[in-house]
Amino acid sequence: MRTEKFLPPWLVWLIGGAVLGVLMRVIFGAVPSQVSGVMSIAFLVGTPTAAGAITVYGARHASASWAFAIFAPWGTVLLMMLGCALTLLEGSICIALLTPLFLACASVGGVGMECALRAAKTRQSHLKAVALLPLLIFVAESGVDHRTQSRELRSSILIDAAPGTVWKEILTARAIQPAELPFSLTHLIGVPRPVEGINVSSADGEVRYSKWERGVSFRAVVTERVEQKSITWRYLFDQQSFPPGAMDEHVAIGGRYFDIGDTTFNLRPAPGGRTELQIVAHYRVTTRINFYAVPAATILGKDFMATLLGFYKGRSERAEPG
Repeated sequence: MRTEKFLPPWLVWLIGGAVLGVLMRVIFGAVPSQVSGVMSIAFLVGTPTAAGAITVYGARHASASWAFAIFAPWGTVLLMMLGCALTLLEGSICIALLTPLFLACASVGGVGMECALRAAKTRQSHLKAVALLPLLIFVAESGVDHRTQSRELRSSILIDAAPGTVWKEILTARAIQPAELPFSLTHLIGVPRPVEGINVSSADGEVRYSKWERGVSFRAVVTERVEQKSITWRYLFDQQSFPPGAMDEHVAIGGRYFDIGDTTFNLRPAPGGRTELQIVAHYRVTTRINFYAVPAATILGKDFMATLLGFYKGRSERAEPG
């Protein structure tokens, strides 16, 4: 029996588009990391665009609307993401970060295919060759270099505690409980929560030791310090910082695509015995899709900063005498 007897043709092609996406993930995942298979424009833009176009191609014999061309490909992308999750091809962080981009590209592919179908009219069979689009883009972009952008983030909060109290909490943040951390989009999508952050004096100078959930641990060297006013440390990540499975390899801090350089905590006395705590962080993004990766990193970075500021505010106000 033919599949069309049980499912409408467009739904068959929607599922086919999702299968195409998962297949492309397998293909690009097999490409050596130095070639940026999964992080290539071909996969991140070309694959969802092709999947969206295939979805609309499947409805070519029906009276499809522009709304169908825009939104039906979303079903393909979501099904593709589900397939990648179930097969463990992608983790929750990458899926959450890439879904908005994939939905947008799928709609572009759907609208583009609808335009092509209306223009081609009777001669439409050759349009299904759009399934090869990711591979064609991959060949074309082989000579495109990764672009690096360095950015700075700043965020601050007013704390009902003296600078000395806040300073102590920054240097000795032990046994951090999940309930102490404000709601965070960053942690919601799977980034491990901080568990501990303490500063220790050593023969080589002051060192910051940080621990997160899932066995994540890393060091930072204090480069500047003005007692109860400002402290800056530069991170040192290595292969042991993020154990396998702790974070998706494509978004791991200190990796090829993303890194944090240093963080500064500034404390300024405020009226009423309060303290303004400011965090300044510098980070790097290196991809071929910085137009999307940089804003995404900025959103997550500000979200993580808000979580830290909320934590230090809560701890400091509880520790303030009286």
